[in-house]
Amino acid sequence: MQLAKSRHWYSVKQMIPTTAFDPLLKTYYNMRSMLYMGNKVFCPVCGSYFARFVEGHNCPKCGSAKRHRLMYMYLKYKTNFFNDRLKVLHFAPEHCFYKRFAALPNLEYYSADLNSPRAMMKVDMTNMAFPDNHFDVVISSHVLEHIPDDHLAMRELLRVMKPGGWAIHQVPIDYSRDVSYEDPSITTNEGRLLHFGHIDHKRIYGIDYKQRLENAGFRVVADDYAASFKTKQNLRYVVDPTELIYCCSKPLVHKAGY
Repeated sequence: MQLAKSRHWYSVKQMIPTTAFDPLLKTYYNMRSMLYMGNKVFCPVCGSYFARFVEGHNCPKCGSAKRHRLMYMYLKYKTNFFNDRLKVLHFAPEHCFYKRFAALPNLEYYSADLNSPRAMMKVDMTNMAFPDNHFDVVISSHVLEHIPDDHLAMRELLRVMKPGGWAIHQVPIDYSRDVSYEDPSITTNEGRLLHFGHIDHKRIYGIDYKQRLENAGFRVVADDYAASFKTKQNLRYVVDPTELIYCCSKPLVHKAGY
């Protein structure tokens, strides 16, 4: 059933012209938000109040999920993202983020992806044309689990960062697993759905994800920012209190060859 739903959704998306998809999505979200009028929950991304979120966690107006709202608040309250002049690379730009980030006057903002029509540039994360030490900030959310050679991608993400720069690289994590699970021999949609939970995922990350980032050369802080929220805040924002933010930095003195 899940495989059929996944295939159906991908088929529907392919039928819609890429230039029309986001405008249609925005119109749909605006209409949908009228059905959720109220003030019980709040989306910090679009700044809107609602009676509840869609299916328990998605914002009716901008489509943000739990992870998007958590990242947005982390960027706003724990980093210099909204204040300092920064050159930013954003992979797989989300509908709820990309126009808001691009409009920030302090950012020199670039979005990238292999397939997304939202992205400003077509870029392979494992083989980027950007020079070394180019960006102050690099952001990706739920991208690395789609990439066969995630270690190569991590090394590239580090390479294009300036020494002293920072990054956030979020992935879905099964915190009950000590070691990430992957098997390159699993190549079918059915097999990936069975083993990894999605037809286009290449692995399930475990709590060794931090070590994988560090092996690529990052310094990593697994920040339990969400756990600092009070119960009332969690009920209003609806974030996952167990999700960690993986804030990565590039050492000022970086050894090449990772």
